[in-house]
This record gives sequence, C-alpha cells and structure tokens, in this order.
Amino acid sequence: MLCVRRPSDNTIREYLQERTEEAFSYSPVHGTKEYETKEEYQHDSKYNQFDIDQTRIKLGNGRECFEKAVQALKTWKPFDIDWVNFCFNDVPVAVGSTVGILSKQLGFWVLSFCRIVYIIDGPEEDDDVVRYGFAYGTLSQHLERGEERFVVEWRRTAANPEGEVFYEIMSFSEPQHWMTQLGYPLARFFQNKFGIDSGNAMLRAVGSAQAIKHI
Repeated sequence: MLCVRRPSDNTIREYLQERTEEAFSYSPVHGTKEYETKEEYQHDSKYNQFDIDQTRIKLGNGRECFEKAVQALKTWKPFDIDWVNFCFNDVPVAVGSTVGILSKQLGFWVLSFCRIVYIIDGPEEDDDVVRYGFAYGTLSQHLERGEERFVVEWRRTAANPEGEVFYEIMSFSEPQHWMTQLGYPLARFFQNKFGIDSGNAMLRAVGSAQAIKHI
C-alpha cells in the first residue's frame, strides 16, 4: 500500500484489524521451515521464481547474549531502523498475529502487512543448539509476495561450552506490486539494506559495539 502522507496510528490499526482473517498471498506457506541455507532453496525448483536472501551475523557469546537477543526479537528490535516503523510494539509475537511495517522509500510511505505463521522456541535434538524466532508471510497489501523468518541461535560445542550467538534472517520473495516489478533493482536494494540494518539493530540490542557495513 503506497501513501503520499504518513497514515495515522489509528488508521493503521484499523487496517490491521481488517486483515486478521485475510489469506496469505503466496505459496508455500511455512516454506521457510524446509531448509537452513540459501543454497538449499536455490536447488529446489519449487523456489525458482523467488529471490532467496539470507543474512547471518554473530551477535556475541554466552547465555546472557542469547537471552538479550531473544528479548530483542520479542520486542521487535530487528525493526528498530531509522527508515522503518513497526506497527506496533504491543503486537504479541504469536502465531496468527498480523503486523504492519511502514517504511519511507523515495518520498512515499509504504505500508505492508504480514501475519506470523510459526514460532521457533527450544533446543534442537542434540540440545547443543537452542533457537528462538518466528516467521511471517505476506498478505495482499504488500509490495512483495513470500515468507521471512527471524531467528536467534545459541550454538555450543564441547570445545566452546559458552557458545556463540547468531542472528539470522532467511526469506523467499517475489514482486507482487507493479512498483516492485517496474523498479525491481531498487526493490532488491531496499531488501538487502533491511537485512544489514536489521542486523545492526540486533547488535545494538545486545550491547555490541560492532556494526555491519553496507557494501
């Protein structure tokens, strides 16, 4: 949804309420559960039509860092970006929650809607990897069509019992709106920019002084 002026919070909440039962705009729903890496998606013909993106960064080490990262996801810190407004922080991270993302792009306000399709919360089978996160899928009022997962991971080994903490975004998407079809390179620029800026937002959330630079 393109807006010349910034829509009010009340208007956005009305839009969100109207879309609580709206169908997803893509298939396959839950697709971000299928594989772990970008390469695996690229080798599956089911995803040939989609752009596959994966951003993975190290946030730090140990339980405290992981717990901060989990809390950051639960309070939508990956969207704490100067050109993005998440709508709204009181929306629970829960299956079925409908969320809005308002961004400023090229002088326009772009309001997009998604719904959370699943939650990740707990250890892997070997208990040495603990993950928390969620994935949301696009609804009809979105410039793109697809699904995106946000995960923090605490990975420990015998050699490193303290463990390392990572933040990862994985998505598959394709243009849904004429704006992204005509301006495809620019749309890809903003998608890549979001991945980097979201990673930096998570680094700030866990208290890291590091930052990822834009290429």
